[in-house]
Amino acid sequence: MKKAKYEWSNEYVRSLRLQQGLTQHQVAKEIGISTRAYINFEQGRSQFRKSTQENIEAYFKNRLTHETKMEVIIDYLRIRIPLHDLNIVFNEILKINRKAFVSDEVKRYGYVGRYSIDLIQVYQSVPNDNRGILIEFSGQGCRQFETFLKQQQRSWFSFLKDCYAFQANVTRIDIAVNDYKEALPLKRLLHKMERKEYKSKFKTCSYHWGTQRNEITDKLQAAGLSLYFGSMQSEFYMCFYQKNYEIAKKKHLKVQEIPVKNRYELRFSSDKADQAVKQLIDVEDPVNICDLVFGYISEYVTFLQPVKGKARKNWNIYPAWSLFLGDVSTLKFVTDPKELSFERTKTWLQNQVMPTLKAFKIIDDTLQTEEIESMLAETNLGDRHKKMIQSVINPNYSITE
Repeated sequence: MKKAKYEWSNEYVRSLRLQQGLTQHQVAKEIGISTRAYINFEQGRSQFRKSTQENIEAYFKNRLTHETKMEVIIDYLRIRIPLHDLNIVFNEILKINRKAFVSDEVKRYGYVGRYSIDLIQVYQSVPNDNRGILIEFSGQGCRQFETFLKQQQRSWFSFLKDCYAFQANVTRIDIAVNDYKEALPLKRLLHKMERKEYKSKFKTCSYHWGTQRNEITDKLQAAGLSLYFGSMQSEFYMCFYQKNYEIAKKKHLKVQEIPVKNRYELRFSSDKADQAVKQLIDVEDPVNICDLVFGYISEYVTFLQPVKGKARKNWNIYPAWSLFLGDVSTLKFVTDPKELSFERTKTWLQNQVMPTLKAFKIIDDTLQTEEIESMLAETNLGDRHKKMIQSVINPNYSITE
């Protein structure tokens, strides 16, 4: 993908400076001119000499090369396998030992039974249901499955090819870009959306502010911006949001402590999901996943920079948007394997059980009784809990021979 060309105008340079969070004095000092001369340039009162212009181009290009850091991940996946033989799914597709999964009668998406190992889910249909078997990985489920892929010495793409060998159909895939340096200033994009300074193939674009409680005033305040491009009911839409706020709230940390700043998610479903995956695993001409992501983004949305005296159709592309799209060459598709953690169970335990358990512990300590020890001694472990123990303490328990 080629980066759009721009004249290094005063508006363009100002946009770059603001995007990088720099002061006028900092930029002037780095390129070797006075702050007053730089301010006059930004305000359109003077132009740089050729040598100064070359210095400022080199300065910003160097910063973008070394400061921008983005990674692409698969963050949700749902695959339908049109057969009913669970052994094929476990042994030849997932390649995870069936005995590691817990079965139950959870009904979802119209399926009648479920096999699960933490956040890796397999749903079964009745014999005459031509939908067959459904495999589902949530965001953390993807990270957990990457642990198995690593042990199996397989990639996501070889796994997907194994699925399609059995006429699979991907019904949903979310591909996300994790941005560690805030390449896109989402608040500025929101202002542009409100002023109609963008063009899009989507019919609808919207936004949502999250909330957080102010530690000083104890009042709720806006925090964590999400921008939506397209309808959530459509087969393809995008969501750009401040991931650091989401993680900070979930883990009770400060926003500044979270390394990832923004996340840009492309959410495909139904035919669009299947088409996207087939592009990635095409035998003759596979599409690089980073190129796929930025190709879709650039095709569906473009943010604009107004130009005085020119009609909207003649406006330039917003510089930060151009740099964002042009940075695809530095992107990497990564995996981040995570061991099985049973976070949902721990969250339930923390919220529902631990307060009562702590109360009994205080009673035991105060009255010198052993109620908790007695209850533990009388408790029998079920199949789910036994398999949870095995999966955590013996990672090889889940691996097929």
